[in-house]
Amino acid sequence: MLGIVGRSGVGKSTLVSLISRLYDPDSGEILIDGINLKDLAFESLRGNVAMVSQESYIFMGTVAENIAYAKPDATYDEIISAAAAASAHEFICKMPDGYDTVIGSGGRQLSGGERQRLSVARAILANPKILILDEATASVDTATERKIQTALDKLVEGRTTISIAHRLSTLNNADKLIVLDEGRAVEQGTHEELMQNRGVYYKLVQLQSKALSLKSGAE
Repeated sequence: MLGIVGRSGVGKSTLVSLISRLYDPDSGEILIDGINLKDLAFESLRGNVAMVSQESYIFMGTVAENIAYAKPDATYDEIISAAAAASAHEFICKMPDGYDTVIGSGGRQLSGGERQRLSVARAILANPKILILDEATASVDTATERKIQTALDKLVEGRTTISIAHRLSTLNNADKLIVLDEGRAVEQGTHEELMQNRGVYYKLVQLQSKALSLKSGAE
């Protein structure tokens, strides 16, 4: 797991968008196992890279169709298994028509947490070699965040994961952290190494800890 950290606006989401080729760099190149992304077929890239972001895309269709977006030929059992692993099965079963409930534009509206869990289920079903998590739990409440984080912990096993998280504590176990500042990578290392350096990452952790303690005191 590679964690990408930094203040808002330094280019974290831009970086992961480049990796998934939502757009291409103006200069330089991006390599996966030594191969330039531009030399990979889109179909191959999409089949090996999945992203879970804070903006979960839900289209007009059934719950099952939305989950199977990453794998259109998935069986119903595979869809249900992915939903269960993403902590989504329970709320889906409470819907009027279960997995056949129509959601999206003109259909049943979902909460932020429900949308996120469907997005995680999609990624689980896709079974990608590279998983990108872009602030995957940023827009949900604490209880829902725990459920999503539990699902993500299972999902990251056995695959390359690039993760951006608003709560730095969720990246403590990352194999390496890359710290961005003013559009550049200024530090890299484990959580422990970067804390010892007392540089940009250390200051970010201190600021977040202070903000969380102030919030807890206010509550």
